[in-house]
Amino acid sequence: MNIIKKLIDEGITFHKNNKLNDAKIKYLEVLKLDQKNFQIKRLLALIEYSLENHSNSLKLFGECIKINPNNSDSYSDRGVVYHKLKETQNAERDYLKAIDIDNNTNALFNYANLLKENNKLNEAVTNYNLAIKAKPNYANAYQNRGLVKFLQHKHQEALNDFNEVIRINYNHANARFLKSAIELKKENLIEGFKNYEWRWKSSLFFSKIRNFNKRTWDGIEDIKNKTILLYSEQGLGDQIHFIRFVNLIVEKDANVIVEVDPRLLKLFNHTTNFKKIYSQGDKLPNFDLQCPIMSLPYKLKIDINSIPNKPYLKCNTENIDKWKKLLDKNYKNIGINWQGGVDPRQDAGRSFKLENFEEISKIDGIKLFSLQKINGVDQIKNKKYKFNLNIIDNLDSDAPFVDSAELISNLDLVITSDTSIAHLSGALGKKTFLVIQKYAEWRWFENRSDSPWYPNMKIFRQKIDGDWKSVFSEMKDNLIKLFK
Repeated sequence: MNIIKKLIDEGITFHKNNKLNDAKIKYLEVLKLDQKNFQIKRLLALIEYSLENHSNSLKLFGECIKINPNNSDSYSDRGVVYHKLKETQNAERDYLKAIDIDNNTNALFNYANLLKENNKLNEAVTNYNLAIKAKPNYANAYQNRGLVKFLQHKHQEALNDFNEVIRINYNHANARFLKSAIELKKENLIEGFKNYEWRWKSSLFFSKIRNFNKRTWDGIEDIKNKTILLYSEQGLGDQIHFIRFVNLIVEKDANVIVEVDPRLLKLFNHTTNFKKIYSQGDKLPNFDLQCPIMSLPYKLKIDINSIPNKPYLKCNTENIDKWKKLLDKNYKNIGINWQGGVDPRQDAGRSFKLENFEEISKIDGIKLFSLQKINGVDQIKNKKYKFNLNIIDNLDSDAPFVDSAELISNLDLVITSDTSIAHLSGALGKKTFLVIQKYAEWRWFENRSDSPWYPNMKIFRQKIDGDWKSVFSEMKDNLIKLFK
């Protein structure tokens, strides 16, 4: 057998089996014998990219282009390297060159991705369209076009694209996960939570599924007298929101073990009747079955009309009473919160400035109390001179949300951004004004001013994206009517 062919075959076999360093050795041996082997240079450039040797990858693609200046794949692939390095102009140049040569499908797709990342959404859609026209079953192009449509709030068009991906690949986890957000937003909880189960396999989901080496409860098996672990996931607000479903499992006469974020252990010990609550990382007792808490709505077949929405957290009377001395019964006492986290993946558009409360603070007969912790507290110092905001020192110094829960139980109203305080106040059954952006996340549904999750909640939603002023003006009118 020809030695070069033998080396190429061995290299390609290694490459296909993702043994990249072994493949690289074989390709380098080929290039010692055949320095201008275009295909091997290109394969080696791809390996260097995968190994994050970006400068080597760029050099090799450059050599490929010198050997064959009309090969569109080399330009398209080099564009991917520049794209990874955030050298946007170079990436765009190479993508457009590949498209100009022969309408390279991968270049169309990758250029569309570049446009999407730079918020040129209409141009991105145009290029996804061209990629799909060239390759009708291009699942990733449908998925990414659907994601752009979702970002443009064209939900039905996005749903059509995700359905097309699933037609091409029934088990496409990203498409099903993205589809779930739209179905849930449209109040189709049955299908939405069913597709939400694909989160664990989706590359778009931040968390990884836990491995307990015990069966996951399927929602059908009788769990009477069996021990089941229900474990929390995602953010603190998610955990407070979904802990309600544990009660439905307790009602099935199961022996329930609840595992929560360590920061919430004391809160749930103080406000629920769950007998066995553990922190993540604690040694757990033996159990027969397990289930993530945010999978319970799917397992329990919860729809928009069967959400358990009675208050499900309660502080004991003794702890509530100790806060009463801070409050003046001659006033309506209102707790306020304006800032969630700072991670743009979760908080984008949710938070607003403390200064938005200035006009509300002027309403006769009300007192405002800060429920803000950590993020956003710097605004108090800057704005306090404009209106009187009551600050309680060392609030929650012992454990997150414990003092807040007891204080909230004494307040007349809570006004909050879309953050954990909204769920805490709602779960305690407190009258709550939730202030949200125009295009809020799925759990607040579409165009509703009420919440099926929390009967005592009223939603104030932006009518114009980014316009908080009119939202707070409307809220001020509501407060005057409420407390007159």
